Amino acid sequence: MSTFRRMAKRLGLVAAFSGLSAAFLLEAIPKINEVRRIKAHLRRPKPSAAEMERFSKPLPTRAENLARMSSGHIFDVLVIGGGATGAGVAVDAASRGLSTCLIEKFDFASGTSSRSTKLIHGGVRYLQKAIFNLDVEQFRMVNEALSERANLIDIAPHLAYPLPIMLPVYK
Repeated sequence: MSTFRRMAKRLGLVAAFSGLSAAFLLEAIPKINEVRRIKAHLRRPKPSAAEMERFSKPLPTRAENLARMSSGHIFDVLVIGGGATGAGVAVDAASRGLSTCLIEKFDFASGTSSRSTKLIHGGVRYLQKAIFNLDVEQFRMVNEALSERANLIDIAPHLAYPLPIMLPVYK
């Protein structure tokens, strides 16, 4: 009986140690990743004087922009619609050095973009279909959605961050 107790005690100690180790790692890994992200940000080279001068110029006024568009200036890219997609295309084109003109009928992001929840889709509906219909493709879509969510959080942590929510279920 004492041998059994010793084995049970050892097994209990191993289980407790394993549980504590897992809890520690689950707590520590996100913090380690955050430290790595901060260090990577600090290692980025400082912008050159030419880059600083390029972005320190005052922005043109609305009247100046309208005059430039009316003067017959030829743009490399014309983007119609200043919603989320149009603004993203315009920023991308301008960042590549293209002369870009963005026109919007009303105010920027006043259409469909203004009605967005600004939440990142985590693929919960796909997960439900994957489980109940035993659909592997739906499960792959969940993995892809979660991977893209993680990429966005890594790329722009100041804009994208996890938002815990709780929904009541009345059944």
